[in-house]
Amino acid sequence: MNRHCFLILAISAMSVLSFGQLPVRQLFVSMPDSLCPYMDMKQRVLMLEYANQKMTDSVENIYGGKSVVTNLDENYISVSISEGFTIELLTDSEGYYLIQTACAPICSSIVKRYTGNWVFLQQTVPEKVAAFMKAEVREGKIVWADQTPLLLDEEEKKHY
Repeated sequence: MNRHCFLILAISAMSVLSFGQLPVRQLFVSMPDSLCPYMDMKQRVLMLEYANQKMTDSVENIYGGKSVVTNLDENYISVSISEGFTIELLTDSEGYYLIQTACAPICSSIVKRYTGNWVFLQQTVPEKVAAFMKAEVREGKIVWADQTPLLLDEEEKKHY
């Protein structure tokens, strides 16, 4: 009986990895520390426990700052890692995106696409190229916004 259960679980796990995507919660926990250097796996698990219980408690990250899950559903998670730095994971049928956004004082994002066991596919860039592009997830899609005008004075904005 135990062998059959193990075999069924193993086949199920392989089919999820081969044909479907892991839930965003599992992706967040399994994320390599190099992609989320502020938090180790134990801290990410604790954050998810708080989020699953609908608690807004923060977790102290390894640099002493506060990290908290700001949005979570089946295909998306947004985490405020520290003041001015967020990461987001968005899954779809072909893989998942990691969005890293830094704000100081305006925001700029890097979006990378992964598949399988955190195997890098490509960096995603916006159609319009500007100095400071911020990626946001709206209705399950990545939308880019040009943040550059926030740095310009009124005269510079006329020529931008």
